[in-house]
Amino acid sequence: MRRAFGKAATDYDRLAVLQRRIGGNLFGELPDLSVPGWVVDLGTGTGWCGRHLLERYPERPLLALDMAEGMVRQARNLSCRGDAAWVVGDMEALPLAAESAALVMSNLALQWCLRPRCAIAQMARVLRPGGRLLLSTFVSGTLEELRLAWSRVDDYTHVNRFVALDTLEACVEAAGFRSWRVWAQPVRLEYPSPMALFHELRGIGAHNVTSRRPRHLMGKGRLQALRQAYPRKDGKAPATFVSAYVSAVK
Repeated sequence: MRRAFGKAATDYDRLAVLQRRIGGNLFGELPDLSVPGWVVDLGTGTGWCGRHLLERYPERPLLALDMAEGMVRQARNLSCRGDAAWVVGDMEALPLAAESAALVMSNLALQWCLRPRCAIAQMARVLRPGGRLLLSTFVSGTLEELRLAWSRVDDYTHVNRFVALDTLEACVEAAGFRSWRVWAQPVRLEYPSPMALFHELRGIGAHNVTSRRPRHLMGKGRLQALRQAYPRKDGKAPATFVSAYVSAVK
């Protein structure tokens, strides 16, 4: 995953239209902060959310973290302020002291964690009492058209698995937040072809990381079978993304 996202850093902003759309929904939930501490952007990517947080909270120190060094380098290069901290790190083992953050924000990064419950517990750990968590992630139902089409082609797993919405709720509840809410919003996009969707996913670094993924190159015959199996609507290839949002107070 680190290699894939690192390689995608230079083209990510050009392709990540949906990611910015969902991030914009999170920005609408940003609070006026009443407790001291860091503003933290987890899974910062090229720093788009981090730069917005710097503008929204100019008096606050920012720590922006990503697992891919290439993404962090790109984010730091694009930053408008030199005093922010751009860190290569793991969301499941945050390099922050307990109760040091006033706000933790994470836009579409949690789905890449092997242990989402651990990652959310880490977010709760670093927040001060009264601090806020805002995050988005993809949940079950995402890319279902692609998943079903591949299931008609072979027995490999070609699409990453996404956590169920009730599992996400259980993770947030277990982290011990004082109050919280979780909601989901499906988005359906249309692509010129299944290959256009396929190339966009690879272009932003969203590679298949499941254990049963194919370890060999896909031949033309298998890709042609995917094209035939993929559902169409008015000549377009639809793709569903189910984004879930969390807003919580520690």
